[in-house]
Amino acid sequence: MKTTYSIFIIACLLFCLSACKKDGNANTSSVMGKWNIVKTVYSQARDTTINGLTTDYYDFGSNGALSIQDHQDSMTGVYSLNGTKSVGINIYTVDGHGLGVITQPANYTISDLSSHSLTLTSPPYPAGQYVIYLKR
Repeated sequence: MKTTYSIFIIACLLFCLSACKKDGNANTSSVMGKWNIVKTVYSQARDTTINGLTTDYYDFGSNGALSIQDHQDSMTGVYSLNGTKSVGINIYTVDGHGLGVITQPANYTISDLSSHSLTLTSPPYPAGQYVIYLKR
């Protein structure tokens, strides 16, 4: 009886581990590619919505490279998926002196992920939190 129970537990564990691995690969391919910025909503003392231009985008490359065009700002960085519900983003920007400035890595929560839409929510910052709505 103990042997049958042990085999059942091991089989369940293996099934769960293989299911998690498949989900991770599907999420990577689901996020990859170019996403147009629909709008960004800043939640502070007063909510502010900034609509994306037709030229604004997030481009998640297959090798972890990230390119962002947001109005006049062009940024590059790296991203990695941290499980199925978040993406870690590290953005490189250039300050007014031409020196590269690296932002602190942040884990954005992924919601509303489909083949045509993706929503990223920033971690809460002292100045507020923002939500980025993307579409293909």
